[in-house]
Amino acid sequence: MKEFNFRNRNLLTGPHVLGPLIILAGLVALVSTAIFNDEETVTKNLLVGGGALVLGVFIIKSYEGTRIDLSKKSVFAYLSIAGYKMGKWKALPDISVVKVVSNSYVRTNVPNGISPTFSGKVTEFKLMLYSADSNPELTFVYAKRKKAIKQATKLATHLNAALLLEL
Repeated sequence: MKEFNFRNRNLLTGPHVLGPLIILAGLVALVSTAIFNDEETVTKNLLVGGGALVLGVFIIKSYEGTRIDLSKKSVFAYLSIAGYKMGKWKALPDISVVKVVSNSYVRTNVPNGISPTFSGKVTEFKLMLYSADSNPELTFVYAKRKKAIKQATKLATHLNAALLLEL
């Protein structure tokens, strides 16, 4: 493992919810062409449906992330828009501790007409990289315990850092 890549993408929150909704609307517009026989309506529906599909895929394919080049000890915080990653490489400070902690809380989404209104207990697993400073240099949030521990173990091994699990 020469590189660590963390993608921060959740299709059930924020603007990512709009992606599948716009794709669904595009599919409805495309299917409606079979219902209408008017040539102008068919052309408009194809254009609107196709445009909605492209926009929905564009939204789903956009996310934030962090790459760590373990051989060069550098970090790249980026914004990926349709596969193009924008950001800057920076030097990674010497990491002495890789720590995983669990955090449980009740998540409630406020009804706003766009986001689903799910609520319930959520447990997140935070992977934090510490240098000599008491504040974490980088933090990554995982939904699954096994994945957080696996990634923390790999990072600790490659960065010659101590691994602390506080679960």
